[in-house]
Amino acid sequence: MKMRTRIIIGAVGAVAAAVLTLLVISAGLEESRAAAARSAAMTTALEEYFELSTLTTEYLVYHEPRAERQWMSKHRALGESLYALVPAQPSDAAVIDRIRANHAEAVGLFARIADTHARIDADPDVVREAEDRLTARLLITMQTLVSDATLLGRHAADAALEAQARSLMTSAAMAMGAIALLLAISVWSLTEYLRPLARLQAAVHAVGRGDLDARSGVMRSDELGELAVAFDRMVGELQESYEMLRDEVHERRMAEAALQEYRDHLEALVDERTEELLRVNEDLVTATRAKDDFLTAMSHELRTPLNSIIGFTEILLQRLPGDLNNEQARQLTMVRDSGKQLLALIDDVLDIARINAGRISIAPAEFSLRNAVDRVVEMMYPMADAKDLSLTVTYAEGAPDAIVSDRGKVDQILLNLLANAVTYTDRGSISVSVRPDGVDRFAVDVADTGLGIAREDLERIFEQFYRAHHDLAATHPGTGLGLPVSRRLAEALGGSLSVVSEVAKGSTFTVVLPVDGAHPAPDREPVESGE
Repeated sequence: MKMRTRIIIGAVGAVAAAVLTLLVISAGLEESRAAAARSAAMTTALEEYFELSTLTTEYLVYHEPRAERQWMSKHRALGESLYALVPAQPSDAAVIDRIRANHAEAVGLFARIADTHARIDADPDVVREAEDRLTARLLITMQTLVSDATLLGRHAADAALEAQARSLMTSAAMAMGAIALLLAISVWSLTEYLRPLARLQAAVHAVGRGDLDARSGVMRSDELGELAVAFDRMVGELQESYEMLRDEVHERRMAEAALQEYRDHLEALVDERTEELLRVNEDLVTATRAKDDFLTAMSHELRTPLNSIIGFTEILLQRLPGDLNNEQARQLTMVRDSGKQLLALIDDVLDIARINAGRISIAPAEFSLRNAVDRVVEMMYPMADAKDLSLTVTYAEGAPDAIVSDRGKVDQILLNLLANAVTYTDRGSISVSVRPDGVDRFAVDVADTGLGIAREDLERIFEQFYRAHHDLAATHPGTGLGLPVSRRLAEALGGSLSVVSEVAKGSTFTVVLPVDGAHPAPDREPVESGE
């Protein structure tokens, strides 16, 4: 039987016992109440009989008509209550009948007394004798009524006591039965539940101590048995999981041992490769320096014949040796422009080689910033005017005039920025703004309305030989070295070069330099030229 069913049966039994007890107590209380009511009625009747006796005495003494009327009224009322009495037991029926008979006889005697007293033609002694006899009989009758009423009241009180005693005895018997039932349930629970629970608890403690072979051993068909089966199954699954975990831990330890062995071997391999990379890096640094030295030497060797070619071409174009036809002048102009472009490329390569080799030299001197900017802008006027571009210069309030820096490198930076602005601006304007930047620094902004630069190319344009608009190489010549050289020169002067741009709306290059560059920042580490 399921525990739930047993609990329901026990609960129903307890409720039934409680209801039965309440019914018994209620019946006993009802019986006691009825007996008490009868006793109260008899007490009331006794009081009325005593009152009736008083009225009788009053009438016999004073023979007043009022007393006679009161006596008759009280007698009728008492008769109605007597006829409403119901016997509580068979012996009470005879007493009630006797009370009723005596009550009827009392009214007859009282009436005869009244009639006798009213006879005025009779002998007074005879009348008095008759009244005395009738009065004696009436008193005896009323005494009998009082005795019978007292007897009925005693019977009612006894009945009430008996009802209370029966109720108490029944309640006590049922309480004893309930106590016996509770004892039986306790013994039954001890046998049926506490012992299996104790075995299950012992199994739980054993598992808690690490004994996964422990089992409850409880075999039942109720909820406790299902709990024991579930516990045993859980412990079995836990044991299987523990064995699997133990196997995994063993495998993991083996793997860690193998990994440690591989790590030791890897560290040795890394050390070996690191030594090789260091040697390769040293060789690469040596090769880079050699390359930079070679480029520096070759640049000097190339500049001499190129300057000669450009110079002789200028002489020919000036027609000093003789006249030239238009085709000859056009071709010589192409030779001169190509030579100048090649010379500019060689100069940029030479600057990059010097910067990468860490051989750039700074010669700070005091000069007028306004004169330097105006001179560079004046040099770029013809190029801007040829493309019908507006080129303006503004000086903000507080912009410095006299600064200490390397003027040649400042001019080179500004020339590169303005040349790029003119090259990549087909219409619109170019503006140069000089403004203070903090306490001891100034900034020069070169803004244009040209092609602009895509967001992903904003940093790459400062890489050597990288051109953001490589598809325009035919119409917009350039080497891709101007901006990298300008940034490295700005950093060498203790400043920086940055750009803000939007495609099809233009770009703004900003170079920030210290006002007093007498102590420039140390040279940066040499880097590869990108070849």
